[in-house]
Amino acid sequence: MQLSLIITQLRTYCTSFSSRVGGAAEWNVIPDVTALTFPCAYVVPLDDNPGAQRSQNGYRQEIRDGFAVIIRIANTADERGQAASDTVRTLRAEIWKALLGFQPSTAYGAIEYEGGNLLQINRAVLDYQLEFSASMELDESDTWLSVRDAALPALEGVTINTDCIDPFADPNLEQPGPDGRIEFVTTIEDLDA
Repeated sequence: MQLSLIITQLRTYCTSFSSRVGGAAEWNVIPDVTALTFPCAYVVPLDDNPGAQRSQNGYRQEIRDGFAVIIRIANTADERGQAASDTVRTLRAEIWKALLGFQPSTAYGAIEYEGGNLLQINRAVLDYQLEFSASMELDESDTWLSVRDAALPALEGVTINTDCIDPFADPNLEQPGPDGRIEFVTTIEDLDA
């Protein structure tokens, strides 16, 4: 999923952040290389979780694509984090209103909440992670099958040889069925027309 779509949604609908929403490839880089004023949020990718491949003659597989919104807020009011924890609850509700049910693109279903947890707390900052996901489906166009099939020559025609079964054949025969003689032939040409 494109994290920029999530960032834009949060910047637009979470006024408490005053557009202080960014992205990162992972949580570990955020404390060291970012300098957004508090409160702020960062969107980071999480795991994608695939379901089973469901097609017997093609390809269909659902994927739950995860991401996290990490809230960073000042924790200078009290070192225990009580005030900061209250702020997390307020910001979480605002983030839910911006994201839950939002469909980031036509390839994805609606975003769902997966849970949250405290990442770190110290005298200066509290970091809290909210986890979300949205489902998408891989189909044959996303696979090697489409590449392979695109390289096949065009089907120009079909010839059908028909060997009829005699409905009056002796049912006591071990193999009543086609006798190997072609009774009629059908040819279909120019299938693109």
